[in-house]
Amino acid sequence: MKLPASPVRARAGAVLAALAVLVGASACDTSPGAAALVGDDRISTDALQRAVNVALANPKARPDGTRADFTRTELGRLISNRVIAAAAAARHVTATENEIDTQLQSFAQQAGGMQQLIQAAAQGGVPQSELRSFARYYVLQQKIGDALVANAPVSQAQLQQAYQQNADQYDQVHAAHILVADKARADSILATVRRHPSQFATLAAKYSTDTGSKDNGGDLGFAGRGQFVPEFSRAIFAAKPGSFVEVHTQFGWHVIHVIEHKRTTLAEATPDLKASILQNTRNRLLGEALAAQAKRLGIHVNPRYGRWDARQGKVVPISTKDDVSSPSPAA
Repeated sequence: MKLPASPVRARAGAVLAALAVLVGASACDTSPGAAALVGDDRISTDALQRAVNVALANPKARPDGTRADFTRTELGRLISNRVIAAAAAARHVTATENEIDTQLQSFAQQAGGMQQLIQAAAQGGVPQSELRSFARYYVLQQKIGDALVANAPVSQAQLQQAYQQNADQYDQVHAAHILVADKARADSILATVRRHPSQFATLAAKYSTDTGSKDNGGDLGFAGRGQFVPEFSRAIFAAKPGSFVEVHTQFGWHVIHVIEHKRTTLAEATPDLKASILQNTRNRLLGEALAAQAKRLGIHVNPRYGRWDARQGKVVPISTKDDVSSPSPAA
């Protein structure tokens, strides 16, 4: 079963990756014809076709392949949701309304805003009306994965190594600078901003040759040591927050305002570090747990739509002929 990206390093791409895995499912109705049986749960052909129609009705929807391909994908999602729900129930895992809200906010942030999330979801075949259900199943899946590695051992040496490898993430300085060509101009600007700190942004706009930052008051944001040339890094990491310093690099003379120095200790970083170290193990165990749950339930797909591939955790076509004319499973 395909797994969504780890929440530890979630980015905008994680939203689209997750949308390819799950979709909120409506309850099965009692109309004749079964698209699939998942244990005692029946996914009717009417429920499947309604879900497909709603998803494809949005003009922004751009699913890959034909309608038949999308129908198989949609059926696979509906099946996967039921497997996730069963696995969660077996482990007494639930998703609270607050957790669902938080996850939706996280997805929106990753996508660049709620409207961007809605558009990305629609493009992937998830209508806005199903986003909350989608978030619920995603939260359940993540909590199952967390539970599977809750007691997995991680050594102090592993944590220390990961901490050092990600030093730029845990030791950062927020700085702004004014870049000029000669020392005399830099000395003059330094003297001015030390007397009148509020003029820094104005002087950056007027004199700085760094076109990427001058119109933003010279602001460089938070960054780690490795993101600047050595001379610049040494200067800003050695200076006290609130101070103004001058340094020469290959680019010219910099007058720098060191705004803030933010450090995350090893103890503070440990939960994220542990999650990162265990990511591969977590994904493997989660995949195995969901596959085992699917096997226990028993999944039977109407051959009209294809067959359930247990290894891939999705519905795949049988053949062109069977895809069109095979009978429904008894239900």
